[in-house]
Amino acid sequence: MKTNMPPGHVGKKRDRFIHGKDKRVMGIALMIAFILGLNYFTHYAFAYEHALYRVLFYLPLVLGTLWFSLRGAIIISLSILLLYLPYGFEHWEGFSIEDFHVLCEALVYVFIALILGFQVRKSEKEHEALVKAESLSAIGTTVVEVAHDMKAPLVAIGGFARQVSGKLDDDDPNKGKLEIVVNETGRLETMVRDMLDYGKPIELQLTESALNDVVSEVVEMAEPLASERGVEVILDLSSSVSAVALDVHRFKQVILNLLTNAIQASSEGSQVRVSTRLTDNREIELDVTDAGSGIEKKDWGNVFQPFFSTKRKGTGLGLPIVKKIVETHGGSIEFFSNKNKGVTFRVRLPL
Repeated sequence: MKTNMPPGHVGKKRDRFIHGKDKRVMGIALMIAFILGLNYFTHYAFAYEHALYRVLFYLPLVLGTLWFSLRGAIIISLSILLLYLPYGFEHWEGFSIEDFHVLCEALVYVFIALILGFQVRKSEKEHEALVKAESLSAIGTTVVEVAHDMKAPLVAIGGFARQVSGKLDDDDPNKGKLEIVVNETGRLETMVRDMLDYGKPIELQLTESALNDVVSEVVEMAEPLASERGVEVILDLSSSVSAVALDVHRFKQVILNLLTNAIQASSEGSQVRVSTRLTDNREIELDVTDAGSGIEKKDWGNVFQPFFSTKRKGTGLGLPIVKKIVETHGGSIEFFSNKNKGVTFRVRLPL
């Protein structure tokens, strides 16, 4: 079917395609071509002009670095050097003082390109971290406000539903409906509790505690869930792990959350391994390894983000709270895929 396009439609479509990044690349390419043209088409005897033209090469370098960070700096500096080589070889004077000067300029040019690139990349990372911190702070404030508004109505709904349910006969058809209300209200109350935990600053009550003992207690607490799902929890606790400053209540929350996730992710008949070790860097590592289906690569960047969850009824606040508690202890948490199956979450704590 033939359609009539308005005049200039094709041109507008092309302009939309060549935008942003493409325009910048084209601008830098034209600038480099123009400066190279000045070098190639100006007689070699005009030494002062050539010295000026070589300085002009810093313009596309600075712009490219600002626009494309370290990668842009490397690509632009190497491209200019390669494109300038034929001119350099053509006028090579057997390593004269002028040749030595040009070589030094080339080395300084590459060095400056790398320094600029690293600095811009560092500034970008700092900016990203600042934006992320401000975003998380805003989320935390909003979460606390919403949780406070939800808390009172949920308590009232749950309380009244339990009272009414207690007065109904077991064979009353409405009792089952009220049980659903009670259970779902309980789930929402848990979510509100998580929201308040995430939004509030964590104040630790530190005591010198044996991490292995804390881990063993939590594993015992999780045993009913493991038995219900047919999952075996294996303990591999190193005797070299000494006492460490912990808020025991908070850290039990960390271990229980990771262990619960691991058990829920593992299939019946599989094993979940919890291990501790002392590293050569005098850090304590706690690993929780499951035998589940793993985490899809597209979700890796969201695992510790608030409200992200792959569970149907998950709040998406468990792992962000875990991360917050661990980092408040001065530690770190990461995860990686296992060679065979599943995922390992690793917590590191300083001694």
